[in-house]
Amino acid sequence: MRSYRGAFTLIEVLISITLLSLVLMALYRSSDILRRSNKHLYEHLEKSSKSIKGNRVLYMDLLQADSNITIDSEKKFHKITIMKTSNSLYGQPIAQVSWLVSKNENTLLRIEGNSYTLPLKSDSYVEIDPIVKNVELFKIYKNKKSNKLLILLQHNGRPVQSFMIQNREIAKTKKELRREPVNSGRSIYLDENGKPVKSKNENDALF
Repeated sequence: MRSYRGAFTLIEVLISITLLSLVLMALYRSSDILRRSNKHLYEHLEKSSKSIKGNRVLYMDLLQADSNITIDSEKKFHKITIMKTSNSLYGQPIAQVSWLVSKNENTLLRIEGNSYTLPLKSDSYVEIDPIVKNVELFKIYKNKKSNKLLILLQHNGRPVQSFMIQNREIAKTKKELRREPVNSGRSIYLDENGKPVKSKNENDALF
């Protein structure tokens, strides 16, 4: 005898549709989670890439600079100014470059131009590049001989990034200049205005 199988019943069709819907929903949720994860990973890599590129640019600014480098360490975030560097992002043979942290979202800025002063004036012609936001640490330290620099950078709660550059002569601040004699043999020192003066007592420094 031949046995004939009939068509699917309505209940079987409904069960199949329900199971297919559950599978599709699970796949959609998985793809959505994967998409969000990829988005966060992309943003993380993009920010890390910007930070790494920023460190590389700062390193090259210092590496290709002359000896006229000044550091302002009076405030929470340090500021460094390189009067002459051949590492220009805008095709200049020689550029003046400053690195500082702006109050706007604690953004690390690179300022490139020629013979400008800080704070910038309305007629200053410079290029300003934001490097990273939410900076928590930006410090520049030099050794006693003022020929080595240690740069520390931290942002967005990430680990501190650091690098060191050597054989760079850093200009001394007015405060440092006032503390040391111009000519130790003759006991000549600097006054508050940076002018050389002679101490009455050969063994006493003015500052």
